Amino acid sequence: MLVQALYNVVDSVYISRYSEAAVTALGLAFPVQNVQIGFGVGIGVGINSMLSKTLGEGNRDRADRVAGNGIFLSLVATALFVLFGLFGAAPYYQMQHASSEILTNGIAYTKICTLFTAGIFFEILFERMLQATGRTAHTMLTQGLGAIFNIALDPVFIFGVEWLGIPSMGAAGAAIATVAGQWVAATLALIFNITSNPDVKLS
Repeated sequence: MLVQALYNVVDSVYISRYSEAAVTALGLAFPVQNVQIGFGVGIGVGINSMLSKTLGEGNRDRADRVAGNGIFLSLVATALFVLFGLFGAAPYYQMQHASSEILTNGIAYTKICTLFTAGIFFEILFERMLQATGRTAHTMLTQGLGAIFNIALDPVFIFGVEWLGIPSMGAAGAAIATVAGQWVAATLALIFNITSNPDVKLS
């Protein structure tokens, strides 16, 4: 949870050099991201517990069904947050603050983080599957690399890199760096489950 929370904290550190309104917008986005983490960890811990139990019993078929149910639940959670991004982000900020700059930055940041929210859910899910089968070093690697990608990409997308043709995107850039880090971690965790976790077959 600390690593997941760091995504917003790191974004805020960089964005504070961009504008005060953008920092406020990210502060208002933090509760939404905490709810995302809560859903992801809730599903992940439940799957972790069930996998450990079923594998301990030697029931491989049931373990595979548990993993499949985890994927389904993560898809449901993804759909809920995508709907929030499409229809709830603007009303959420309008209830919070009247400043047009905060609204613009906040809606842009929250929409990107929720529309591409599958990264955080599948990162947590696949990492918990690795943990359930004792492959905790893989989990540490995926979380660490995701956070490093976010830290490295934040200044690139927030402030832009002229010689690479990347424009300054402010809060939207911070969100892109965040979801990119989450998707990198999720992809790596999926690869580890397929190649290094024979105890669970994903379907």
